[in-house]
Amino acid sequence: MATVPIRPVSELQPTVERILAGVYAQLAALLPDAEVHHVGATAIPGALTKGDVDLLVRVSSARFPTAVQVLKRHYAVKQPGNWTATFASFGDDAAHQLPLGIQVVVAGSEYDFFLFLRDYLIAHHAELEEYNRLKTGHAPEGPEGYWEAKNRFLERVLKSRPES
Repeated sequence: MATVPIRPVSELQPTVERILAGVYAQLAALLPDAEVHHVGATAIPGALTKGDVDLLVRVSSARFPTAVQVLKRHYAVKQPGNWTATFASFGDDAAHQLPLGIQVVVAGSEYDFFLFLRDYLIAHHAELEEYNRLKTGHAPEGPEGYWEAKNRFLERVLKSRPES
């Protein structure tokens, strides 16, 4: 079982900023009416990361099918088993110095929680510290154990989300 490599976001910041500049420009050209946000650990000062860059693309329900088709032409489909009528994920593990993940959601849908998670961890330092400890503690368990521990934590945080 391979340990998940964990490092401070601050070590990757210049690389992350270069990746974001290029990908933001590309997504703006491909999906001009979409909202694009940097989410995930690399968007959270003081976080630890496994070293990938995550973006959130928010679109209306009417634009979701078109956004998915456009992104399929430019990025690899990721985790198709998790896709729904309001959520899809894409990525690119080769074109940048760090792997890129793109989550596409219908704004206001049940899967539109990525901004909440980012903002919550930025605003709640003690929770971020707990999240960092959890990542460090579960990284030796490999990708599956690491993901399961993160998922339990994030599900708990999402329960604190105000009802829309």
